[in-house]
Amino acid sequence: MFPRLVALLASGEASVVKRRLKTALMAYVLLAVTGLFALIFLLMAAYLAAAARWGAIGAAFWFGIGFVVIGVIVFATYRILVRAQRRAQQHRRAADRSAIAGASALAMLPTLVGRKGGAAGLLVVVAGVAGYAAYREFGRLIKKRHDR
Repeated sequence: MFPRLVALLASGEASVVKRRLKTALMAYVLLAVTGLFALIFLLMAAYLAAAARWGAIGAAFWFGIGFVVIGVIVFATYRILVRAQRRAQQHRRAADRSAIAGASALAMLPTLVGRKGGAAGLLVVVAGVAGYAAYREFGRLIKKRHDR
């Protein structure tokens, strides 16, 4: 998209793009305003029909209850989505930490193996990786127990 924008600027068509963008923005704003008015008038018509059938106070009461229910549904959906995103982000962070730990271990491997006690250094790295795997498994078990 950026190279296309640069090409448009270089060819002198920026004013055409600006005019098109301005026209599209005005059309979308007008569409939003007319849609909002349509929704308001439809709600007013529904309220007037309900008021004619059940009375003004009864219609207002049930419309109020309906909007409270819609608000609760929207709020609950929002909270569920936020929790799912937070969980996904935590999983990504855990995967990133694992990748960083593995990369660190691999980066240190030549240093540890290159010394006189190379086998001991290799054992230290293997023990570290095994300890990290045990730590992760223990954390998973604790989390499962906590979720129950």
